[in-house]
Amino acid sequence: MLNQFSTELKNVFPSELVDALMDSYVEIKTNFITQKWEPSELNGGKFVEAVIRILQHQVDGTYTPIGTSIRNTFAELERIQRAPSTILDSYRLHIPRCLGAIYNIRNRRGVGHLSGDVNPNKSDSLLIITISEWTLAELYRINYNITLAEAQDLVDILVSRKLELVFDLNGIKRILNPKLKIKDQILLIMYSENSAFLTLENLCLHLKYKNKTYLKSKILNDLDKNQFIELTDDDKIYLLPPGQKYVEDNYENWKPN
Repeated sequence: MLNQFSTELKNVFPSELVDALMDSYVEIKTNFITQKWEPSELNGGKFVEAVIRILQHQVDGTYTPIGTSIRNTFAELERIQRAPSTILDSYRLHIPRCLGAIYNIRNRRGVGHLSGDVNPNKSDSLLIITISEWTLAELYRINYNITLAEAQDLVDILVSRKLELVFDLNGIKRILNPKLKIKDQILLIMYSENSAFLTLENLCLHLKYKNKTYLKSKILNDLDKNQFIELTDDDKIYLLPPGQKYVEDNYENWKPN
């Protein structure tokens, strides 16, 4: 999904800008998922700089080269907002103003400077994630003539969750702590997925579990009763919010010593 998303955007924007955009987003998302609030917020600055270059490309037809610093980020965002009205409002107004919010968090709320007045926290990181995902969705919506809801659906499944405990071997996932209970392994596999659901067959493949009947009738049904997952009649498995929270609450304790 990530490669497809990148390839399509490269039909509109320079390849190196799309690569910088995606790399910075993946970094933010990965740190957020693993609750590394400060890195998540710090990397928001990289995302801002990538998007500014994309805006420059749309407004000016050129952009600050990768590797060359944008000297005054806020001044550049203000300059872009003064672009002619022939430039789309999203490029000229909406996206620049959202980027300013990310950069303020990065510079003034305990991120990047010892003098910040607020320590890094989930709420600030959530704001950065939300703005970043909205920006990606908006870039996709503008250039591919789809609704914002459709674009957001694409962004929602854009990045596989990169977790230390899950190793992806050509599409087959392995849990790197064999001592975990089977229910915990199931939820961790589900959490690491970037698709909406897993089939029972694919789950057994990931777990190297041969007794599908027992897995479904006992373990998956118990998880379903506790509303950690939704198990459908056609053997599709969906991770529910309580299951997601369970993984996030226990993840640090699951790491092998």
